[in-house]
Amino acid sequence: MIKGNIIELIPAVFDDRRNVYDWCFHSETSKSHCGLPHFPDVYIPTFEEFCEDYVDYCFDGAEPEKGRGFMIVFAGEQVGFISYSCFHLKPRKAELDIWLNSEIHCGKGFGTDTILSLCEFLNETLDIREFIMRPSVKNTRAINSYKKSGFDESDESPEDYLLEEFIEIYGDGDYGAGGDVLLVKRM
Repeated sequence: MIKGNIIELIPAVFDDRRNVYDWCFHSETSKSHCGLPHFPDVYIPTFEEFCEDYVDYCFDGAEPEKGRGFMIVFAGEQVGFISYSCFHLKPRKAELDIWLNSEIHCGKGFGTDTILSLCEFLNETLDIREFIMRPSVKNTRAINSYKKSGFDESDESPEDYLLEEFIEIYGDGDYGAGGDVLLVKRM
């Protein structure tokens, strides 16, 4: 468990996978990053496709050097999910993904505390020194939250962070070329 100032991060397990998927793609917060009305061209994966992206080690911790997922817990209630991935990045770098499960949990500092806590933990335990996040340019609420967590917009290219063999796969991000903002935090 990782303790923040107001949240706790509990390692996700396989039984969490369906909730994590539903929160990301079929909850009231989904409209901020996928599907109608703002993202009609962003493909919403099936649960099976989601499991291909969020592989077993995200939920069993078997390969922490590649990535891991955590449930965000506030006052004993699960309020969201955060993960880090390193498998596709150059050494000492991690990409973070976070989403909350309900609008009622947004704007309360859960995201900021979660990101700060996970970055500190990864820096101390895996010597991760640079973190990236790539939200849609349309998701200003997320961008502002990530900036509160110490991320800055970067003029660099995602290719500066990706391993060569993953540039074609992940270079354009989830929103296509120019559809996201590269945010970077250095420790």
